[in-house]
Amino acid sequence: MQPFCSTLFRLTFLFCFGAFILDCFAPNARGATGESALTLDHSLTAAIAKADKVATEKLLDTDFTWTDRTGKTRTKAEILPALESLKTDRDEEVQAIDAGQVVLIRGSHRIPSQHDSVRFVRVWVKRQQTWQLLIYQETKKAEKAPEKRSGFGSPGNGAPVACENPCKTVPYKADNAAEQEVVSMWQAVEVTVLTNDVEAWAPNFTEDFLFVTPDGGVPLNKKDRVEMITRLRKSNTTLIPAEVVSMKVWVLGDSAVMRSEHKPLHGRVLHVTRLFEKHDRHWQIAFGQQTAVE
Repeated sequence: MQPFCSTLFRLTFLFCFGAFILDCFAPNARGATGESALTLDHSLTAAIAKADKVATEKLLDTDFTWTDRTGKTRTKAEILPALESLKTDRDEEVQAIDAGQVVLIRGSHRIPSQHDSVRFVRVWVKRQQTWQLLIYQETKKAEKAPEKRSGFGSPGNGAPVACENPCKTVPYKADNAAEQEVVSMWQAVEVTVLTNDVEAWAPNFTEDFLFVTPDGGVPLNKKDRVEMITRLRKSNTTLIPAEVVSMKVWVLGDSAVMRSEHKPLHGRVLHVTRLFEKHDRHWQIAFGQQTAVE
């Protein structure tokens, strides 16, 4: 698995002997934008460890949601009284991507009260010069590698495929043209998945794209996904994209965040977080994480 890093920002974090140590992949790769969010992220984890509601509340965006490993999503008002139960062991395998007005931090940690390990993503956004946490999502970390990872839609099994939702419509009304541009781009990607058109799929993802899957296995990179889609095409297998149940998009400069829930033809509803980056006037997906709703 190649390191997850953007062309703009490459960071790895190590927690050693109780100290927070920052180690850059590339010299002079850090920017003031990313460091501000990273400092606040460290403050957030410290506040949660102390169950400090006042300090935590100041760091959470108005639209903040926390989705735990079971797929249960709670708002800012709902999460503050539950901080005591959300304490975790130290973050590990931590990596970050600086997308300008969005900084995404991901890694893994163990939740002692639940005797479980998860992969987490925390999405920080900058509004009016202030950084706040928009999304905190966890996905169960599998104890052993999944035996089969063939894709994340539902096999058509020869049935006619209409794909009205999400290929043509979604139950979301964009607030502005920028949001609609992101939604339309993503819908076009879903069509390429439906048709196994790997050549059309690939340009819509950054080279260091990473996908945290609901099966809890090792995150997939762009090469992994290309190989999966290629195998599906060779076997003439159609995967029907999961319908959108709910969606919200935030566009901040040349970065965007999408939070959504999807109902596959078969299986559980999936809670999904995606990060988009705009390069040369074209939106690309840089990161995705899915959690199955139990």
